[in-house]
Amino acid sequence: MMIRNLLSVSLLTLAMTANAAEQEETYTDLVPGTGMLDPANLSELASRGDVRAMNNVGLLWAKGYDGKQSYEEAIRWWKEAAKRGYSVSMNNIGLAYANGHGVEVDMEQAFDWWFKSAMLGNAWAQNAVGDCYETGEGVAQDYVQALTWYRTAAENGDAMAHYNVAALYESGRGVEQDYTEAAAWYREAARNGDAASMRALGRFYREGLGLEKDLVEAYAWHLVADLRFKPQEANEAALNRQEAKSVGAMLSAAQRDEADARLVQLESLTAPPQPEKPLEPNEKKI
Repeated sequence: MMIRNLLSVSLLTLAMTANAAEQEETYTDLVPGTGMLDPANLSELASRGDVRAMNNVGLLWAKGYDGKQSYEEAIRWWKEAAKRGYSVSMNNIGLAYANGHGVEVDMEQAFDWWFKSAMLGNAWAQNAVGDCYETGEGVAQDYVQALTWYRTAAENGDAMAHYNVAALYESGRGVEQDYTEAAAWYREAARNGDAASMRALGRFYREGLGLEKDLVEAYAWHLVADLRFKPQEANEAALNRQEAKSVGAMLSAAQRDEADARLVQLESLTAPPQPEKPLEPNEKKI
C-alpha cells in the first residue's frame, strides 16, 4: 500500500478564487507570470494591503520572474499576508520550511504554520496537519489525530484527504481495519479525480477487498487511472500500467470489450473540472 506524503510536495500555492468564502486551491506546477500573476497590477494591489496580491508577489519571487528569484523575499511577502490572516500564505510558509526553501528545514515550524492555516478552515492545510500526525514529522505521531484531521479536510473537499482516510482504514491505523469503509473512501476520492484512489479501487476489485472480486471492473479502474495520473506521478503511473497489463492478461476478448465500455463510464465519473472561462480583453482577475 502506498503512503502519500504531502511533505515531499514542492512549492507553491496560488489563490484562485475571487470569493474569500470559497475553498482556495493549492498548486505545485505553476508557470510564472501567467494566469493571475500579472506584475503590472500586483504592486498597486499589494500596496493597498490586498493579501492575494501579497501572496502572488511572493509566488513570483519563489518561482522566479524576469531573471530574479529569492525564496527569502517570497517568505517575507507571505509572512505579511499571513499576519493579515491569509491561510494560503501560511501554507506556503509551511512548505518553505518543509522543503528548506529560503530557510533551514524545520518540520516543527512547517507543522505550526499548517496548523494555523488548518484552524482557519483551509482544507489543504488540514490534510497536511493530518499527514504530519501520520508520519510523526514536526509533531508526535498520532494516527487517531491523523484520521481526525484527514476527515476534516475531506469534509472540506480535499481529494487527497479522502485517499488518506481510506489508507488508514485499509491498514487499520488509528481505526479498526475495514476494507469496505476503505473502498468507500477510495471511491469518493476517485470521483474527485484522484488517480491513486482509482488505482486502489482496481486493486480492491482485483483482490476482492471490501468489494466483490471483479476483474473486469478492476481492469477498467486501472485504465481510467492511467488517464488521470499527473506528470509528477510518473512512477506510480508506471506501476498502475503494469497492474493493468497483469489484469488484462487474465481477461477474455469479450471481457476486455466489457471493460472498455465501463472505461467510458468511468471517464465521465472521474472527469476533472473544466478550466475557467478565459478572461475578456482588459479583464483582470486577482
